[in-house]
Amino acid sequence: MEYLNNPAKRVLNLVNQVKSKNDSVTMSVAWGEVFGLDINVVKKDPHEVYSKLMLVRKEIELLESLMQQTSFSRNLYQPYLDRVKSTISVNNLSATWTSYKNNLSTDTILALRYCSEILEDEDAVDKDELESILNSVRALKEEIETSSLSPGMHDFLISQLDIIESAIQSYPITGGSALKKAFSQGFTDLASRVDDISESTDDDHDEASKVATVWGNLKTASKGIAETDRMANALIGLYDKGQNVAEPLLSLFSGS
Repeated sequence: MEYLNNPAKRVLNLVNQVKSKNDSVTMSVAWGEVFGLDINVVKKDPHEVYSKLMLVRKEIELLESLMQQTSFSRNLYQPYLDRVKSTISVNNLSATWTSYKNNLSTDTILALRYCSEILEDEDAVDKDELESILNSVRALKEEIETSSLSPGMHDFLISQLDIIESAIQSYPITGGSALKKAFSQGFTDLASRVDDISESTDDDHDEASKVATVWGNLKTASKGIAETDRMANALIGLYDKGQNVAEPLLSLFSGS
């Protein structure tokens, strides 16, 4: 069971993946493969790689900040973190990967491993659980696309699943903050679509219940990360206003 529950572990995980990429590809393709992006799209427009690498940079900066709060000398880790930074520079996306791959040498990996052991762990989330949830999200999306949902409900449920999918894909980069953000976005999305989903059919309720189950699975996987009380209060507020579509979600998070 592999946990990515501190910034150093997450950066190390990404570095271990990217250092094995083919020398002849561009940096954008190498990272695009790590992030699971459509490489044909990446070759035409590396914008999504750019966005992901900005998240990686923030994670490295968090790693630096946390290490500076320890008793370890900065020169024991900073030179190696700088090497990693050179491999995520968005100015180098069109460069051949082999030009920067050597920065991820054995000593760089070792420094990251030490940092991963030194830093305090966050609440753990099992990657396999998240992968299982991601698979269920994609299967449910396909089901919804072929269903007879009302237009407003269709768009709402797809939007909810998009939020969950994006969070799980971002978890290896930013950890629990990605999951916290998903729950917040999910409730904001629900609140913004009240008028669109107020008139729901039986089919709508069936599919909404399935999306509620996915949220519940994410909540279970997230353990101490998810701010469940806040979510329950938000859903109760919407439900009290007569938004029946919130009922399956409300029942799930309020424990009834």
